[in-house]
Amino acid sequence: MKSMEKKNICLIFGGKSAEHEVSIVTGLQASGWVDPAKYNLWLVYLNDQNKAYLCSSSNGNYRQAIETALLKKQYVQFSFGGIIIKNGFFNKYVSIDCALLATHGGSGENGVLQGMLEFFDIAYTGSGILGSSLGMDKSVMKQIFVNNNLLVLPYISFSLDDYEFDGKGIKAKIEKTVKYPVFVKPARGGSSLGISRVEKESGLDKAIKEASGYDYKIIIEQELKEAIDINCAVMGGDIISVSLCEQPLKEDEFLTFEEKYLKGGKTKGMAGLSRIVPAPIPDKVSREIQEMAKIIYKTLDCWGSARIDFLYQKKSGKVYPCEINTIPGSLSYYLWQASGIDVREMVDRLIDLAIEKKNKNSQINFSYRSQILDQK
Repeated sequence: MKSMEKKNICLIFGGKSAEHEVSIVTGLQASGWVDPAKYNLWLVYLNDQNKAYLCSSSNGNYRQAIETALLKKQYVQFSFGGIIIKNGFFNKYVSIDCALLATHGGSGENGVLQGMLEFFDIAYTGSGILGSSLGMDKSVMKQIFVNNNLLVLPYISFSLDDYEFDGKGIKAKIEKTVKYPVFVKPARGGSSLGISRVEKESGLDKAIKEASGYDYKIIIEQELKEAIDINCAVMGGDIISVSLCEQPLKEDEFLTFEEKYLKGGKTKGMAGLSRIVPAPIPDKVSREIQEMAKIIYKTLDCWGSARIDFLYQKKSGKVYPCEINTIPGSLSYYLWQASGIDVREMVDRLIDLAIEKKNKNSQINFSYRSQILDQK
């Protein structure tokens, strides 16, 4: 019967992003989570210019898998309802039931890839165009938090052009709006790249230059003293569920790229980060964070899954949402695993949600016939 046929899954990873290598780890990691009894899997690697290549399984050697894909030059072209694999003069069309996205940052997470897949009528995991775009912009995100009566630390955002034109004015506004020390970040960056902690105004220029290497839009946030990081994952569509909360452990003022991805070995990704699950916080605070995560997820029009990061200050008992990651490192499988959902079940759910979203969209009327073209 047709219902028993395997689904064709296209796992997309890499892409034009500062988080390119992190995405390779997540993608090849996730390739081992796709149940071969249920799915036919095609791995599609996007190079740093978004050129697509067919990739084989890694066998644990991620670098070799990518180098082999580039040498074989089996190019992939997206087409209506599927992909075309180009091997010399030979082309093969493969109908795709769902694209499993493991693309972190850049055009793979900000709505660009999502828009292309919708254009070609391909179901994909994760949030849609709007949710993906909102989830990448920390400045817009915070405005939405404020509008939903969520606590937000004092912050200011501006473009690099604004700063170069009126640096003194922006520094005066920073002095008025936030208190040092502050964190200077690329507004649409990820994986802690380009982030600096600044204790006084004299360190701003250097920090802004560092952040602007990853985005021309900058955000500066006030530090919350004696606070701990707490993360919570969300999964679902119209009906959503939340994971246990975790406390990622850090050795510096903030979680660095090295702590996130280089502590546990190249095949672990975010799963290699030291953490405490469940987080050592009162049950009441855990429930508050989980409920807040649901609100943020729904308000930002998210779908599929995401991880939302918070700061908790024990002294005041206050919780501050920081940001949402619509395609989190390692797809946050470690949080779902701790919550009783294994990786294959997680992948099944993500694929089912993607197809559900596509089916819902297919019921919308995108055409309207009139006599407008018959007018004289």
